[in-house]
Amino acid sequence: MREEERLVEAALTATDEEVRGVSALLEAANSAAPHFWEIGEQVLVPVEDAEIRVIHCAPRTPRSAAQRPIVLVPGFGVIPEGFQDFYTAVHGKAELYYVETREKGSSRLCSGRPDMSVARSARDLRLVMAALGLAGRRDFVLVAVCWGASIALEGMIGGFLDAPTVLLADPMHALWFPKWVLRWISPLLPVPIVRALRPFVFRAMLGDMREPAQKERARAFVYGADVGKWKRSAEAARDFELFGRLSAIGREVFVLNGTKDKIHDPRNYPRMARELPKGRFLYMSAGEHEREKLVGTAALELARVSAAQGLPPSLAWFEKRIHPSPRKAPGSSVSR
Repeated sequence: MREEERLVEAALTATDEEVRGVSALLEAANSAAPHFWEIGEQVLVPVEDAEIRVIHCAPRTPRSAAQRPIVLVPGFGVIPEGFQDFYTAVHGKAELYYVETREKGSSRLCSGRPDMSVARSARDLRLVMAALGLAGRRDFVLVAVCWGASIALEGMIGGFLDAPTVLLADPMHALWFPKWVLRWISPLLPVPIVRALRPFVFRAMLGDMREPAQKERARAFVYGADVGKWKRSAEAARDFELFGRLSAIGREVFVLNGTKDKIHDPRNYPRMARELPKGRFLYMSAGEHEREKLVGTAALELARVSAAQGLPPSLAWFEKRIHPSPRKAPGSSVSR
């Protein structure tokens, strides 16, 4: 077995002690929380040819809150309901900015032929952070999940997106839709036809999914999507690929994984972290139904310390060695 394969296999293995550690963190995050999209301040931020919705939730008692705000970028077509469990982990404990990208139903597109590319969404994110007073002037944690993480990586590859701390959960190296469908079939289908096909798309996504959380996530994704934006964004990303390009990112990036499902292959995540020159991989084993709460818990732990303090001890023991040899890293003794 090659060294890379051994490292990937080892990186996706959790000891009993680590599993208990994750369970303890998740148990501490078990608290009731109101629907954040109902109580949060909603703002439409102007970007090029569009307006992007941001939902802002601030703790009522700022003095007891985490040191840093969290900027959360969710996955492709995800609706806020899909991240309520994330919010339960940070409610009352950290300031949250939930940033929706332009393929979401909440965006306002001001052009008949808007740019729906991944690079455009990454530039949108930069403009949103500047509008919120975050870019370059405030310590915060950028947390991006799945396709949101892909957007963040594209911006960092282009050199126009940055944050004091970057946590990427289950980043997609490419859009999971079949490329041949996006290239040859989707452009021929009018939006009403695609909308009518949603039940078939949902069944295709289900496949061998067993957990109710997986099925509900797939249902929310398919039936909550703005089909027109969804279709154009997917077609614009048909040739998108991150593998082979990540070495252009020179800054430290934390990659997090702990669950798996039909479209999230865990083996990709230590490989992506390995390709990042300063990539660091955290493996926090949990059940699929705990995915969003897991990400929220990790985000909160990072928000409780400054960027200069690096990886907090509560997360450091979940770090796995994915580079050829141990090396010193800010905020941690040795990368395992």
